[in-house]
Order: sequence, then C-alpha cells, then structure tokens
Amino acid sequence: MRDGFTGSCAERYSALVDPRSGPLGADALSSAGLFLCGISACVDARVEMHDMQPLLDAPADTPAAQLANLLLSRAACGVGGEVRFDWSEGPAWLRERLPLRYALGGTGPQAAWVLGQLGVRSLVAIEDRHAAMLRQIPAGVLLAERGALKTANAISAAGPHIPEIFIFEFTAGRAIGAVVPTRSSRVIVRFCDRGIQHDEHFEAMSRRLAPSAAAGLLSGLNDEAVENVGAASRHVFALSRDWKAAGLKTIHFELAGYATQQAVEELFVHARGAITSLGMSHSELLAMNPSAHHPMEALVALGERLDLERVCVHADTWAAAATLNDPKEEERALMAGCAIASARAANGEPARTIAIAPTAEFHPLPFETPVGKGRWTFVACASPYVEKPVTTLGLGDSFTAGCLLILGRNRHADAGPTLQHA
Repeated sequence: MRDGFTGSCAERYSALVDPRSGPLGADALSSAGLFLCGISACVDARVEMHDMQPLLDAPADTPAAQLANLLLSRAACGVGGEVRFDWSEGPAWLRERLPLRYALGGTGPQAAWVLGQLGVRSLVAIEDRHAAMLRQIPAGVLLAERGALKTANAISAAGPHIPEIFIFEFTAGRAIGAVVPTRSSRVIVRFCDRGIQHDEHFEAMSRRLAPSAAAGLLSGLNDEAVENVGAASRHVFALSRDWKAAGLKTIHFELAGYATQQAVEELFVHARGAITSLGMSHSELLAMNPSAHHPMEALVALGERLDLERVCVHADTWAAAATLNDPKEEERALMAGCAIASARAANGEPARTIAIAPTAEFHPLPFETPVGKGRWTFVACASPYVEKPVTTLGLGDSFTAGCLLILGRNRHADAGPTLQHA
C-alpha cells in the first residue's frame, strides 16, 4: 500500500500550507478569484449536548423527551447527520432553555465563510434577508443586489425570518447524562423544511459572472420537502447548466443526507450533465451503497452515471476521489480540503491561517492509492485527524471549500465596477 505519491503525510501537508510557496499560502490565495456559493442558507443555533439538561429532564412522552432520546441514541453510536423533527414549538422551547450560539449555516454559506477568512471572495445566495440572517454573514462574503455585489452591511433587511436550524454537538469522552460518546460529531435538527434560497439577484449575477468565476458550489436540496425535491432539482440544475454553458469549468454539487433514497434518485435524474463534480461524506455514500466501505467502485459508478469529471468522499481519517483529471492535482485538492477542515476542527471556527495542529494524527489509509480503473484514477489521502475537536460543525463544508480552491485556482474572476463595499 502506498500512502499518496511521494513523501510522508507530515512533509506533504507542511509543503501544502507553507505561507510563502504552498497552494494555501497567501500569494496563491490572493489570486484565487471569485467563487459562486449556493443555494441554501440558514442561521445555525449551536449547543453542546452536555449543556442540554432541560431536554434530558423533560417529562416522558413529550416532544422534548423524544428529541432527547433521538440525540442520545445517535451520540451513543457516534452518528451525526441531519434529521427533520416534527415539533412546531421546538425552536421557541429550545431558545428559552438552552445556551445557544448563533452562526451562518448551509453548505454554500459555510464554504464562503471559510474562503472569506482566507481572503478569497465568494458570492452567496441569500433570499432570507431578515436582520437575524444578515447579522451572521461574515466579512468577505458577498451578496448580490440589483446587479451589484455588496457586503451584508450594505443590504437592507427585509422579509420574515425562517426558524433557525439547531446543531447539537457531542465530544468523544465527554458525558451526556449516562452516555459517553466514543466519537465526536454533531446532529443537525431542523423543525421545518426551509427549501432552497430563491435569490433572483444571486442567480442573475452568477450567470453574468460565471465565465470568469473560479468555481461554483451548489447544495441544499435536502432542505426541501421530499415531494419538492424534483422541482427544486430542475431549478438548481438549470442554473448550473447556464453556468456550464457560460464556460465555468468546475461546478461542484455537495450531496448531503435525504429522507428517502427516492429523493436522491430523482435529484440524480436532473443532475446528469449539469455539474462536473459531486461530493459527500462516507456515511452519505454508505446510505446509498452499504457495500462502499472501499469507495472506488461506487465513486466510479456515480461518475459514469452522472457524466462527471470527479466524485469525492470525505471520512474522519481520509478523503478519496475518482477523477478523470490529473491525479496529482486531485490529491492536492483532497489534501487542501483535509487541511482546512482539520484547522477548523482544532480552532473551532474557520481559520485565517491554515496550519496542522500538533495533536493531529495521520492514520494509515485503508486502501491502496493511486489506482487506475479504465479512464478513471482513484486517489486518496490521509487527513490530519483531530481526535477531540473544538467543533465538528462545518468540517465537510470546509473540506469542500479547500478542494475547490485547488480545482478552481487557475480560473480568475474580476467583478469590476459592480463590486461595492459599505
């Protein structure tokens, strides 16, 4: 088994993050271009599960007790993921009783936040422009309004606010009542189907900027009610087809988790030929294909089915991809994603400077790499694994942002006179 192409994990990551010469260094990032990030957004309300005693104390057979049981069962198994929970009073009940911390949520906005911290510009889709949402948008993340790119503080607040999504984080070895998790993760709980962000300003501006953008990122169809996934997919992939026709070379769709496999199948029908890249967590891949513990065959099959250039998957201690492109460039993309996600895990939020934590561990890869299969190459890398992270929130989104930085780095954007800063 070969661990990558050359050098040890530590040496290769050190070269990757070198501030002077690495592809994640300041000089390289300064010319990264503009990234288009859609198409879901929310406000995240975060809470540590060891701080959820009011839920644990809730009377039996109440929605609060049922939610507590769901969270405990997942923490006991080390399973994170996202769930839809029917309890209309849930957001108000939790706000009144739990210590919450608020942040911007959604794959596109999270990736944009990561990029913004590194000095890289991005445009996000935000239909919900209530003040509670706009307050969470960090500096460096841009919105479109009437043909101009603006920072959030230059946007006029408007419209109703959709309830936040609640993030329950748990840490390996830290007790939650009688449960002691063996793995760190988080459970995302939403109490309604928010749907995608129908931001007409973003869609018009992104079509205009697609020829010069670095890369496009789309995700969030899992926020739709199951019966709406087909219609929402048609809308989202019509936009990506326009980007592609305009010349955007890298268009990535991050899958996420769905209530039914039928919803995934419906999404895939509309995705074929509309994107160039697909990504997911290993648990999401296993939900589709329980035999994909070694992911190569499953990734290649998805690539062929959807007419893609690459399909990638991220796990706790490794990341892998099947690609039609330069395998060494793909390895750099995977490593960049892993490095940025690891830095966030160690710092608790997106990092301004990417460094590998001294406590990070490199686990042996469970499969050989690189491996050829027909026209595809299977590539994998070990990630700098932080056993007890400060947070697990947004790590997959951070990984995606890092991959796109490498894959889109030769695409330069120039927003010209439309860029306005307040």
